[in-house]
Amino acid sequence: MQSFAAINVLKNPVFRRLWFVTMAGGLSVGATITTLGWVVVEESGSPFLVSLVLVSFMGPQLVAGPIGGVLADRFGRPRLIRLGTASRAVLAIVMAVSLFTLPHELFPLFVINTLRSVTTGATIPSRRAFMADIVPSRQLTSALALDEFALTLMFIVGPVVTGSLLVFVEPGYIFLVLAVISTIAVAVVPDAPEGINARVPGVAPPVRGSFVRELFAGFGYIKRSRILLAVTAISLAAEMLAFNYMILIPVFAKEVFNGGSELLGVLNGTMPAGELIGAATMAVLAARVIRPGRVLTISIAMTFAIGIPLGASSWLPLTLVLLALIGGLGQAFFVMSSTMLLRETPSEARARVLGLQQVTWGAGALGGIVSGVIASTFNPHLGIIIPSALGLGIVLVIVVLSPELRQGGRAISSDDDTPEIADSTMVTEQSSN
Repeated sequence: MQSFAAINVLKNPVFRRLWFVTMAGGLSVGATITTLGWVVVEESGSPFLVSLVLVSFMGPQLVAGPIGGVLADRFGRPRLIRLGTASRAVLAIVMAVSLFTLPHELFPLFVINTLRSVTTGATIPSRRAFMADIVPSRQLTSALALDEFALTLMFIVGPVVTGSLLVFVEPGYIFLVLAVISTIAVAVVPDAPEGINARVPGVAPPVRGSFVRELFAGFGYIKRSRILLAVTAISLAAEMLAFNYMILIPVFAKEVFNGGSELLGVLNGTMPAGELIGAATMAVLAARVIRPGRVLTISIAMTFAIGIPLGASSWLPLTLVLLALIGGLGQAFFVMSSTMLLRETPSEARARVLGLQQVTWGAGALGGIVSGVIASTFNPHLGIIIPSALGLGIVLVIVVLSPELRQGGRAISSDDDTPEIADSTMVTEQSSN
């Protein structure tokens, strides 16, 4: 049944193994940021150094994504996932050793955290592109939604469990546990289905160019497709302008709602709770989506539209409801944008295109700075209202200029239930006749 598309995806044993790898990675990220944040605040008490924990993890992924995308398309997605996960296990051990032997030194921790960021960021395009290899095209949106559900759940569970453990154990032991989990994940990474990388008889293998040439070839795929260009432009606007409330949550908690750390925790947890519900909803209902482009544009337009009353709100109950709605709509947008990127890109270039898309994440940092400047110059409310209104206008312009996006892209329901490997088999049979 279409309404149970997520269950059909979970029946796929290869996907279940990849799903475990996703959960292991999400748990590792959540636990690492929580543990290092605790260590830094205990040793320094500096809010700036605490913020650098997240910056040192997010920043390198902007470069790691495109690099990982090229390597994945070049050498194989499962191989790169294994390499990245194994590297994360080794670096977790190095982190533990540093905490045990240099307990008061923070600089090595930031260096190791940056390296862990590279290994994590490089595997993200591989994992998502690999999903398009192992599930039927019609189930791809459900698979991506389940992937987001697992990540969001682990981002919530990881900090809670880690925070509880830090009461009883030294931080170094947390990383030893993470090393064990990553080692298990290495063994669980599935192989590519038979035929995905098979040579077609009578057809010469593709000539590989230099690393830089293949990287720019990824730009070429985006440049030649109006749908990919539109999705990339909307993603850039979304990252820069749609979710800036998260940057100003401490300001709203203190200055607008006159609350303390407890309220800060509630506000910080509301959007992820909405994201979890949004990912679950997309996983269940994805098969009913006829035109992903329309869902993409509607979800991000509604996100920006809701951001305006969210920024203006001084009533806590309304703020919590709007935050949850933005979290759910954000997941719908992200799942649909990933679906369209994978479906509109040839198999051999998917990881590169996803890796380039990852660069747009850097716009979030720039957008946060802009919101901070507006909030400091005027007031916190305008720090959210102005970017939201601007983003809504940009999205409307992109939609007007992109009729292909308005038409919604290729219909999900029109696809058959065979994975892309079937296409390779068909080509092989035709070549031999």
